[in-house]
Amino acid sequence: AAVAAVAADDAAAASGAADAELRANLARAKLARLEALEISDGLGLRGLGVAASRAGTLASLTATAAPVGAAATLVPGVGPVLAASLAALVASYALSWELLDPYFDKKGFLYEQQDKIMWSNRFALCAFAAPFTVALAVPLFGPLATAVAQGAAGTALWRVLEPDDVDAGEGE
Repeated sequence: AAVAAVAADDAAAASGAADAELRANLARAKLARLEALEISDGLGLRGLGVAASRAGTLASLTATAAPVGAAATLVPGVGPVLAASLAALVASYALSWELLDPYFDKKGFLYEQQDKIMWSNRFALCAFAAPFTVALAVPLFGPLATAVAQGAAGTALWRVLEPDDVDAGEGE
């Protein structure tokens, strides 16, 4: 029994060392990616075309959602709630894209790449941006929440768009 306990302790220590090494490798890989982003020139003037494409997409989304929301208000009782929820959803999607724009620019992602990323992660990104959408609508408090939202976008980026398990194969 004592031999088994010692073997279990040795296995746990080896596992702990491997976990620490993995965490260190992940930290190095993220730091390398961060340094690459910092020295990147971004899209430059191409960014204007990307921004115009994004604005067109969001305008189309809004133009589609507005009549649906207006029709929803005609439903007795729940209609106004449905319309407000739809408006908040569209606003959250637009805000999450806007908050990630500096990252997309630094990575040099063109519109098609951005659209693919946004659409494939739409649920997580809308859930992330929803509280900020509400906060930004509050007079006087809203502009102050912008800095918090932009800072939180970095955390959402590392957690949703670049999770650790993807990083495991990168680095050295």
